[in-house]
This record gives sequence, structure tokens and C-alpha cells, in this order.
Amino acid sequence: MFGNLFTPRYATSSLFPDGMDMHTHILWGVDDGAACLEESLGIIRRLKAMGLKGAYCTPHIMARYPDNTPDFLRRRFDQLLADTREEQFQLRLAAEYMLDNQFHEQLRRYTPLTYDGIHLLVELPQYYLPGAWKDMISSVRDMGYVPVLAHPERYGRLLQQEDFLQLARQEGVKYQGNVGSLKGFYGKSAAALAQTFHTRQLYEWWGTDSHNIAMAKRMPLKN
Repeated sequence: MFGNLFTPRYATSSLFPDGMDMHTHILWGVDDGAACLEESLGIIRRLKAMGLKGAYCTPHIMARYPDNTPDFLRRRFDQLLADTREEQFQLRLAAEYMLDNQFHEQLRRYTPLTYDGIHLLVELPQYYLPGAWKDMISSVRDMGYVPVLAHPERYGRLLQQEDFLQLARQEGVKYQGNVGSLKGFYGKSAAALAQTFHTRQLYEWWGTDSHNIAMAKRMPLKN
């Protein structure tokens, strides 16, 4: 169903017009992403083989990883930059913020890690919609940031509800899609939703969401 849509040329030229992967877990040893520097390098080299020129490191900031403060992640990122200098691959640091019971505290205590000083990547729990999600989104906007919802196609029944989509858009939420969703990496439902959102031009950015070398190698190479 998605064969013609998901050709290598389509992935690299259309989904990544500026050559930047907007969602990765390249930063090693901080979450469920790359476990070591060698794995970070493996992901980077695969993304280069896809024709990408760079990527945002978007490690998880959530209650599950209490040590992942912006200061700590910046120090680890600086190490990664030093260790990957010869790769000639642009790395930038942002973060993927979970809308959980630590979200407000994270925003209160630290200057958040954003894409560009404006756009803040957030995610929802996979299986339920937090009762305070609108308050959390509003707090992002109140601080002068624009919320970007990571991989909305993966939230299943939550996002099949038209009222949720409308409310989210009314709250000024932008969407970042996972390239793998179009290829069915996360199941048929996610693939269908990704196609729908893409057709409706709801995605602002795309990312591979690569957590390890094996996952990165599932992404198609350029023509």
C-alpha cells in the first residue's frame, strides 16, 4: 500500500527537505536510545547513507529518567560533538518531553531544550490521555514556546478521536511524524494514521526516531 509513497527519493527529498532528522535518540547512555558511542556512530553513519546532513538529538526528559536535566544532557551532547567531529554530520540538541507528573516541574526549574528556541517537542503516554494534557500544553504556550507533538500517529485510539485532533490544533499543537510509521514499523493502524495526517498536511517535521543501529538500518537508503 505504501510502496510508491515510501521510495528512498521520497523519504530523503520530500520528508527531509532541509536534510535534518528531527527526532533521534543518538545521544548515548541517557535513555532507551544508543547505549554507547559506537552505537551513536552507527546511527549517524546510517543517516548519512540516507542522504541526511544532520540530526537533532532528542533524548527523553521524563520521570523515568530523573538524571536527564538539560544541564546534564548538554554536557553529554558536548562530549558527543567532540567524539563525532570527523563524521562531518550536523548534530543539534533538543529533547522529547513526556507529558507526565514531572512535566510542570521540568519547565519550572530549567530552561527547556527546544528545536530553535521556540518549538518544544512533547510526547504522550502510549495508552492513555493524561487528564491534564491541555493544562500542560497551555503551560508550554504560556512560556512562549510552541508545542510539537511527537509521532501522533502512534497513539492509536487517542488520536482517532476527531475531537482530540481539533482540540490539539486549537491549542496550537504542531505535529512531528515518524518516517517508519509510513512503512508500517508500528503496525497498520499507525501507518494508516500517518498517511492520513500526511495527506492532510498536518506534519511540520519528520524524524526517524532511531534508538539503535538496527532500527536505523530499517530506514530506506537514498536513490
